[in-house]
Amino acid sequence: MNHIPKFHHLAMTLKSLALPAYLAIFTLCGCGPDADPRVSDAAPVVYQYAIKGMHCQNCVDAITDKAMHTDGVVDCKVNLKDNSAMIAMRDSAVEPQVKSGIEKLGYTVTVVPSGAVISAPMANPASTSVPAVSK
Repeated sequence: MNHIPKFHHLAMTLKSLALPAYLAIFTLCGCGPDADPRVSDAAPVVYQYAIKGMHCQNCVDAITDKAMHTDGVVDCKVNLKDNSAMIAMRDSAVEPQVKSGIEKLGYTVTVVPSGAVISAPMANPASTSVPAVSK
């Protein structure tokens, strides 16, 4: 019976292809042994802050740098014209660290309730855009 060895060879070939395909599918979908545990499918938590003491683009850059180097922050937009920042983080547990980090730079930071409007005229309109706020 010559068919059994051929069938066995075909089965072994399929089996050897199945495991790499399985791993590739799980890696592409973000699960499995190679998944990055720091990446989450959950929507980020977004906080808007009123920041007093900003007066130039260097202030904007310093606040952005401080926020983006805080573990758990995924995005930061600082608006010099409005004296505000919108910061997205993986979860709300990160918020106290973000706020205190900016305060350590010498700014006064207040969390703005969702839906509130921030407006403070400044002489220098340099800014990055701040999209609508959600929390």
